[in-house]
Amino acid sequence: MEHTRHAMILAAGLGSRLAADEGHKILAQVGGRPLIDYHINNFARLGVSDLTVVTGYRHEALAETLENWPLPEGMRLHVAFNPNFQGRNGISVLAGVDAVCGGEPFWLTMGDHIIEPGLFDDLAERFEAERQAHWQGSLMIDYKLDTIFDMPDANKLYLEQGGLTIGKDIYGFSAIDVGLFWCGRGFVQALRAEFDRRGDCDTSDAVSALHAQKAFWLWDIGERQWQDVDTAGAREHAEKLIAAWRASER
Repeated sequence: MEHTRHAMILAAGLGSRLAADEGHKILAQVGGRPLIDYHINNFARLGVSDLTVVTGYRHEALAETLENWPLPEGMRLHVAFNPNFQGRNGISVLAGVDAVCGGEPFWLTMGDHIIEPGLFDDLAERFEAERQAHWQGSLMIDYKLDTIFDMPDANKLYLEQGGLTIGKDIYGFSAIDVGLFWCGRGFVQALRAEFDRRGDCDTSDAVSALHAQKAFWLWDIGERQWQDVDTAGAREHAEKLIAAWRASER
């Protein structure tokens, strides 16, 4: 399989629930470092060479801050602007694709999610080797429901008899959306089709469409952990996770 060299971070939203003093959630200090540094280091583990941050709210200030951000050797940082940042997150994905990624496959994550570095080591070891050619997308999912910090806000998956329902307000769910994707051309095409149909689109639209076509891979993260850092309480919980991850890597 061809190596995926692009990655995208969605950071266009208002961030009103966290209200980070740093101005943007992606710059919020968690465990002594800004969130974006965790993303950069994690994607470096996957050999990513081109990292795109999609901005929206207060985009000029964020773009200026990121202009000279320190990066690993061989990695370039691009900024793409989504003027429709109050829409669903799929519009930000399309903005990043149109500005930088084009027809190339890419990794995708949410700017306010923090994910255990070991998961990226797992992906580096297994993902490209195990990915089937017809798969057009993949979503990392978590079956450890008892570890979810804020279940009402979690994006849930209901899986039964080969079908899939995804959303925050569903019942009988068995897994949670981690907010980390691999996106092929079919993923982008599914987003564009939904946008053309109703003027908006969400990553969940692409997941549902590709899963129905049997062109999507749900990757179980196993014992790996993560946290959506969108409230002060979630930030505190994330810092506990980070401390444990650092201790395990010593």
